[in-house]
Amino acid sequence: MRKVLALSCALSALAAIGCAHGEMVVHPNGKIYVQRHDAFLFGALRKMYECTPDGAGNVTCVDMAGKP
Repeated sequence: MRKVLALSCALSALAAIGCAHGEMVVHPNGKIYVQRHDAFLFGALRKMYECTPDGAGNVTCVDMAGKP
């Protein structure tokens, strides 16, 4: 019984631990697309942003809902 309980605790902990990485792409139209991937909760926190630079070094980013 203890082995089953320990195994279920270990499997639950693995589902809660994940790694994340991101990607950035510069489009020829001047927009920058940033995508964040994660393995936490099977990718439930994935996000994609569309960023627009203004030439003065500032960037405005908007969350692209429904993407990827």
